[in-house]
Amino acid sequence: MAVDSLTNICASLVATYADHFHKDIIALPVHIKDRLVRIMTSHGTVTDLNISQLLHAGIHKLDLQNCLVSDSALRQIHCPELRTVLLRGCLAISSEGLGALASSCPRLQVVDLTECAGVADRGVLALARCCPTLQVLSLGDCSAVGDASLLALAGSCGMLHSLYLSGTQVTDVGVTGLATGLCSNNLKELQLARCSNLTDQAVMAVLTHCPNIRIFNFHGCPLITDRSRDALHNLTGPDKIQQVTWTVY
Repeated sequence: MAVDSLTNICASLVATYADHFHKDIIALPVHIKDRLVRIMTSHGTVTDLNISQLLHAGIHKLDLQNCLVSDSALRQIHCPELRTVLLRGCLAISSEGLGALASSCPRLQVVDLTECAGVADRGVLALARCCPTLQVLSLGDCSAVGDASLLALAGSCGMLHSLYLSGTQVTDVGVTGLATGLCSNNLKELQLARCSNLTDQAVMAVLTHCPNIRIFNFHGCPLITDRSRDALHNLTGPDKIQQVTWTVY
């Protein structure tokens, strides 16, 4: 039977009673802080009150999707090496907090904001401006996000390859701008399910200008017609689109 190391036992105890050890945690070495972050994010116990003691400038990944954090927590993240931040379902964050995060973490590559209903175009514009190496962005069910976000990403984020926009307010204008923007050749996955403003024009723009698109979803878009299905007929198979989902009304 494996016996847990003394370090792991101590880390678990400190994580459990973190709010009693604020002054002690901030002085801990980086590898111990990393262990505490893993434990506390998995348990959902990172909060606005303790996050500044836990983080350090060299952290690369932060998963807060199980935690009750707000813009206050995002304003305390000063981690220039941070590459991945997961904020799915963090309902208390807004564009203001996202802007603060982006300005302090310019090397972000993967950002998950799924179901963050408080995030609107203003926050995505800040992300696009501050984080040009962004590669994966999820804005699924961010219902206040629209074309301004896509146009900003199109003009700044040439490495973007996966973008999730289901349930947003984007229109043909935004999708066409994205498809003809800096990331057109890198774009591999585009999720546009339940985007009620899109028409065949958006689908044609992606198929025409994004040669490396492999996963394309426009399921539940009521204005898209058989014309898009016909255009896809010869674009599926090996070395072409591998997964496509749509609804024709």
